Amino acid sequence: MLTKVAKIIRIISIPPILVGILLLSLYFTQSRIFSNISELLLSFLFLMVIPFFAYPISYLSPSIKVKGRDGQRKLAFIGSLMGYFGALIYGMITSVSEGLLFIYLTYLFSVILLTIFNKIIRVRASGHACSITGPLILMIYFIGWKCLIPCVLFFNLIIWASLYIKRHTPKELFFGALCASLAFLVNWAIYLF
Repeated sequence: MLTKVAKIIRIISIPPILVGILLLSLYFTQSRIFSNISELLLSFLFLMVIPFFAYPISYLSPSIKVKGRDGQRKLAFIGSLMGYFGALIYGMITSVSEGLLFIYLTYLFSVILLTIFNKIIRVRASGHACSITGPLILMIYFIGWKCLIPCVLFFNLIIWASLYIKRHTPKELFFGALCASLAFLVNWAIYLF
């Protein structure tokens, strides 16, 4: 029974769902972030749809499919880099709000840090932990401290589920969450100066 619950929690916490929750929450509560519905839809495209397509593509491509989870993970990194970099270019060209640009940069920095940790430093950082930490931090930042308790509870549920079904080690989850936290802090420091 607990295994089934843990798997459901992992499924409902996949990155596209969490970024969708973040964007919709901000669209309906923070009118200063999105100028119009087009910005919301394009944010869905860059932050959600493009990175998500790594998963169906990995099943359709025989050369990636034979690599299993590693091939899928590598393609997800590439899709995320493309989507987040595309969001930043779109945001700069169209002069989106400072808040929306802040979100785009935080996502881009997070995938860059994940790549540095996983490929250069050779410390395995969980992309799942990074992709759940980022939206929760951004939600608290933009909506306020009233989101803190629900976000912390949701975060802990996801961490429990990942550990329970042995998808990640505590170390991988820690470094994944650290990547998102550092991405946010670096971006925040840039905006301060």
